[in-house]
Amino acid sequence: MQLSEINSSLLPQLGCALWSWKLCSNCLAGISCADATCPAYNTTRLQRFYQFYIAIVSSYEDDAAGPDAIVLRTHEDLFQAILLLRQNPEKTRQEFGELLMRDSRSAGDVFRAITLAAKVLTMIDCSTSYLSTDRLEKGNSRICWKDDSAFGKYLQDLFPTQNHPIFSYPDSEAFADAKGELLGRKLRKHLNLKFRPTHDIRNHLRLNRRSNVLEIYHYTSFIKEQLKAANQDGIALLQSLVTTCSLDPDILRFEFSSIRRHGEENIAYIYLADRLSELHNELQNPRPRGGVWRWLERKSGARYMIMATLIGVVIAIVLGIASLATSVFQAWVAYQAWQHPVAPPSP
Repeated sequence: MQLSEINSSLLPQLGCALWSWKLCSNCLAGISCADATCPAYNTTRLQRFYQFYIAIVSSYEDDAAGPDAIVLRTHEDLFQAILLLRQNPEKTRQEFGELLMRDSRSAGDVFRAITLAAKVLTMIDCSTSYLSTDRLEKGNSRICWKDDSAFGKYLQDLFPTQNHPIFSYPDSEAFADAKGELLGRKLRKHLNLKFRPTHDIRNHLRLNRRSNVLEIYHYTSFIKEQLKAANQDGIALLQSLVTTCSLDPDILRFEFSSIRRHGEENIAYIYLADRLSELHNELQNPRPRGGVWRWLERKSGARYMIMATLIGVVIAIVLGIASLATSVFQAWVAYQAWQHPVAPPSP
């Protein structure tokens, strides 16, 4: 099936390529699935990810130099590339490109094909587009998959394990306290954060201090397939984000027990712990938001002392001006009384 052709039969095949789904006989025959135990029985939970898949496949075709420049011509070609990447994580980018090389294809075309396969498999853009001057100036540079780096090593470099004094010890009281503070509704209430969805998993929990925006990776259906309820305020927040920011609706279905392994009742955050710590520190010591407070922050670290002093000075000035105005008014009244004396009434 050509990449430009899209229908519902692609999703079970995509599941086989990504997660090794074991399909029922109906699915294999292209008939509507009637087996509740089949992983393709209820694919509506993956519709948002499927929309992502359609979008990046369409972009791959649209950005091609021409019809002859496309390496992955069919969905089957793409699924095969994904399987090769899953089966050969020790291959470098150059070595993996050789597996996909065709006689009349240029290295640039193979590069784009590798990027597409890796993006569908991991929801990570491994191209060098993140290394543009504009992105570097904004501090948004990322690690790209280099030609001499193995795919598995590239993923390890993207998500290094961390030993954090709080978030790596789930049995500690500090962990429980910090986890209770890092709730979406509290972040929005106390820090006035805005949440922005991202489809690149490495941007999850990335805080942009300038715009006061926290990026949230929301394709939970994809994560659940890879890994194989909350209070009402939290649910209301998620529902509003699904409506206003087009988050994956599966984020509302919290089914941790279905993907949790034995011994994972309390999980240590060994990945992205630094970002959780940054959010926690922001809650404990929020940055000044207004122009005056930011000015005070730049002038002194002890901004609260300066703030109290400044408020006292302002109050003293206001009271002084009020006292001066009262004195001037009294003097004016006395002067007018002297200039225009009122004769006593005659008997």
